[in-house]
Amino acid sequence: MVDYIKIKIKAGKGGDGAVSFARLRGRSFGPPDGGDGGAGGDVYLAVNKDLNTLLPYRFKKNFQAAAGERGGKNHKKGAVGSSLLLPMPPGTRVSDEAGRLVADLTKVGEKVMVAKGGQGGRGNAHIKKSEVKSQKSKVGKEIWSWHEKGGEGQEIALTLELKLLADVGLIGLPNAGKSTLLAKLTAAHPKIAPYPFTTLEPNLGVMSYPTAPRLRGAGKGKELVLADIPGLIEGASEGKGLGDLFLRHVERTKILVHLVSVEVEDPLEALLVINKELESYARSLADKTQVILLTKIDIVSKEDLKNKVDQFKKRHIKVIPISAMSEAGLELLKDELIRKF
Repeated sequence: MVDYIKIKIKAGKGGDGAVSFARLRGRSFGPPDGGDGGAGGDVYLAVNKDLNTLLPYRFKKNFQAAAGERGGKNHKKGAVGSSLLLPMPPGTRVSDEAGRLVADLTKVGEKVMVAKGGQGGRGNAHIKKSEVKSQKSKVGKEIWSWHEKGGEGQEIALTLELKLLADVGLIGLPNAGKSTLLAKLTAAHPKIAPYPFTTLEPNLGVMSYPTAPRLRGAGKGKELVLADIPGLIEGASEGKGLGDLFLRHVERTKILVHLVSVEVEDPLEALLVINKELESYARSLADKTQVILLTKIDIVSKEDLKNKVDQFKKRHIKVIPISAMSEAGLELLKDELIRKF
């Protein structure tokens, strides 16, 4: 997924004012009638629901709006330059070179101007009659040739950072079962294989919850967007493994579902490792509501499972044992997500 790009944007230059004179019988020069130049085109960013990546900006990095046209005779104003509209995927955070926030584009249809076109220059029709002197004088010649140049359009370098708009983020060490769980809860089809780092980019899926009899209808008709975040490892916040490339995608989520596989020797340590990376990346991530899952329970004995669950209970940590393959515990998980959401 292309989710981090730097681009340069320039608005259109304003058109120059015109130097023109009306034609009058018996006079070399009639009254000045040069029109104003048109304003340069502005540059806008707009959220497009059909985009889910910054791929359109991977190779083309420089964008410029059209310039305004020069003014014409008989007070004719130059045409305004066409504005440039750049589509952005929902969830794009836009900042300038200094890191200041320019826009946080989260709503479909949202539109923001990031560069203003240059103002059109005034034509010589603006010369006051009182200033018009003999064309033979030096001062007069300067007045007769007077006009304004069009202004330059604003120029800005922008950093585009895509952060997925998901309600729930699935996190955990590599091979914890995140992709399998996403496939079971939603209609998504992520790549699934029995080895670490199968997922190389975030995947999204929608979990529908048509009825919730156990919650007395509290979740009826509810839909949650789930994001499967590629496996994190210790040191991810410092760029190790897949690094912090995907941690930004859980910043907008309201709930984190933390998957811990029963295969690991110390499930509590696995939980702490990832939570430490979340806190190192951003304190706000560590403060998010979490649902802890003990996954792949179908591959261990009941005694082993009880021992792993007891480790969490001793630390007063609520854990939900599940098996995405056999679907054991998935209904309980859905109830918990709806309840916490």
